[in-house]
Amino acid sequence: MTQTTDTRPDPPPRPDYDSPWKEAIDAFFQPFMALFFPAVHDLIDWDRPYEFLDAELRQITADSAIGRRQADRLVRVMSREGREVWLLLHIEIQGRADARFPERMFQYWYRIYDRFGGIETISLALLTNDRPPGDTAEYRREREGRGLRFSFRVHSLLVWEPSELVRRAADNPFAVVALAQLAAHRRARGPERKARKAEIIGLLYRYGYERETARKLLRFIDWLIRLPHPLELALRQELAALEEQTKMSYVTSWERFAREEGRQEGRQEGEARTLLRQLQLKFGPLDPDLSARVETAEPAQLEVWLERVLTATGPGEVFDPH
Repeated sequence: MTQTTDTRPDPPPRPDYDSPWKEAIDAFFQPFMALFFPAVHDLIDWDRPYEFLDAELRQITADSAIGRRQADRLVRVMSREGREVWLLLHIEIQGRADARFPERMFQYWYRIYDRFGGIETISLALLTNDRPPGDTAEYRREREGRGLRFSFRVHSLLVWEPSELVRRAADNPFAVVALAQLAAHRRARGPERKARKAEIIGLLYRYGYERETARKLLRFIDWLIRLPHPLELALRQELAALEEQTKMSYVTSWERFAREEGRQEGRQEGEARTLLRQLQLKFGPLDPDLSARVETAEPAQLEVWLERVLTATGPGEVFDPH
């Protein structure tokens, strides 16, 4: 038998939005549940310890049919009745949930049931950039009313008014996380994006967050809401002035920006400038929104666009090919 070699190139890396969500859920699990799934939150005995089951999650998501999703979490909790319950959390970070989304949720649930026995498992899904028709979704395989029907809870960030999240941020740090993700999804120009980032960070000062909580939230906000270097520096200067007034020292939590970004910014800015120059030479003056997308893009995304521009016949083939 003749063996063939798959010579297709690996897909380009995508921007890492999953990891910050994983960190945020790990750091603020109870506020996450209270904000998005309050009914399930109230079933849990929060005086008992909970545990993230990373090894068990890898067992049910290891094969290619389901795929590896870093933002998913499997958590062991104890109910108020004293029973062990597993919570399966699935976070859809980008785009819209595809048609197989309910099927994947069923696959996750069934893998737990098949491998770990009859443990009560509650499946929960959060969509950050899609709006489901209700707070429950279903997967069905039926004929003439007989077969399989699996339902699970689903929630969307898009149902929230920003003003309500601002109010909830007074006592729930995950409302800050939600505001940052909503801002990250908006295709705003640099100055508007800077203003949104400043407003979200300002909530930490307004509500007097404890320093370690603020540091974790700053890391999440900074990870998701990226700004061109000059705007980021301007924002830091504004925050330094705010700290003089409030006597709250949060800006030192920007150490990642000072160290890691200091090493990577030169390459990232160079790639952005190169791409903008190539686009302008090839297609003429750019729409300001496209320029803003380039200036705030992640390094992995810039690499993809730099490859596409070589053969593209128009900006659409670079940014949104079909």
